[in-house]
Amino acid sequence: MFVWQWVQQHRLLAVLVLALVIVSSAGGTAWALVFRTVSSPVGLREALRLYRREQTGKVIATLRNRLPAPGVYTYRTSGGEGLSLMGVQRAFPSSSSMIVADGRCATLSWVPITQHTESTTECAGPDGSLSVPRLVTDESIAGTTTTSTVRCPATAYLLPPRTRSAARWAATCSLTDPAEKVSLAGVALGPATMAVGGHDVSVEHTRLTLTFSGIDGGTNPTDFWVVPSSGLVVREHETVGVTQGGVRYSEDMDIMLSGLDPMR
Repeated sequence: MFVWQWVQQHRLLAVLVLALVIVSSAGGTAWALVFRTVSSPVGLREALRLYRREQTGKVIATLRNRLPAPGVYTYRTSGGEGLSLMGVQRAFPSSSSMIVADGRCATLSWVPITQHTESTTECAGPDGSLSVPRLVTDESIAGTTTTSTVRCPATAYLLPPRTRSAARWAATCSLTDPAEKVSLAGVALGPATMAVGGHDVSVEHTRLTLTFSGIDGGTNPTDFWVVPSSGLVVREHETVGVTQGGVRYSEDMDIMLSGLDPMR
């Protein structure tokens, strides 16, 4: 979910490239110690521990608020990410978890590996709408660790009011670091039926595109297949390919829900 904002924070990547050239020109292999890409999958047991910690002291309200039931959902997963630096590539595990934490709004946290997590706040609104007021990405790659946050108004919809095919909407969001405006554009691509754990599930297919207009601009489109009655994400697909300071960041991810009942 929405990884492009991470790239916007890495103004020092050009310096890393220079350091790589200097070290490699010396005939050494020490660059591997600096640029080694770590990937530590988050297993179901760890995801359950994170969920239970997150839920401590909260009141379960999602069922009456038309939001996903809290718990840990399992997704079939494909894809990976990397930088155009030697050896800085990593794949996501074939199975990953989505932690749904309860509250006035739900927090959906995709946790494929400990070095890359994405959290989306999802709120129920009038006329069947679902909004995404907050998007947070935690990333550790190529020796740097960042947390980036995009905050959006109530009109930043995952599903717009009275969703209909070809409906379009827009909102202006804010990236916190570096501080800049982010444009969000959404389009409803129509209803669909998907098989989840032997059950046919009716979903709405939408696409959200974030456009960044900072020093190095770019776009980050993400497709969602969402159960309109509960806000549960059945499938998500994201592709990112951007260049920052001479270094290209790429990601391709696709997750598909394995079962409708979360673990707690």
